[in-house]
Amino acid sequence: MKSEEEQLVEDCRKNKKDAFRVLYERFAPQMFGICLRYSPSREIAEDVLHDGFIKVFETIHSLRDSSSLSGWIRSIMIYTAINSWRHRMPTIDNDNDDLPIPDASSRPELVYSGMDIDLILGAIQQLPETYRMVFNLCEIEGYSFAEVAEKLGISQSSVRSNLSRAKHILQTRLASFVDAKDE
Repeated sequence: MKSEEEQLVEDCRKNKKDAFRVLYERFAPQMFGICLRYSPSREIAEDVLHDGFIKVFETIHSLRDSSSLSGWIRSIMIYTAINSWRHRMPTIDNDNDDLPIPDASSRPELVYSGMDIDLILGAIQQLPETYRMVFNLCEIEGYSFAEVAEKLGISQSSVRSNLSRAKHILQTRLASFVDAKDE
């Protein structure tokens, strides 16, 4: 007996219009959150979501394991967000050697448990776009420096320095929220 997702994929492969609608309605809210994380604005996130679902619909015939549908759609959304970023950032600074990398010993030590998740996500969203992209891919998605470098077309050292700077900015911003809260 087929699972609900397997049946949905099969119906999409048969080009049943209702199946595409159901697929979109089931996964769009979750995938929109992912698109927002990688996009500088809600409008761009909506475009990424739209473009991503077009790719999902066009390539659903290539999905080999219907049980991994959510992960497959997620990877398409991330790939689409990266492509959108590349089009918005035509010249990528591969070597940010002129910017200092924060010293790890100077970073504020904070305890984030109990901190409002929306506050943390908001701070991530406010990162400069390249830093946010690198932070999301490394820290949230768990990609290696080499994988991120390949996906973004930048050097591994740029990935490392951008991630370090992103973390420093986040720690500084979140520390200011904690300090303001304690006053």
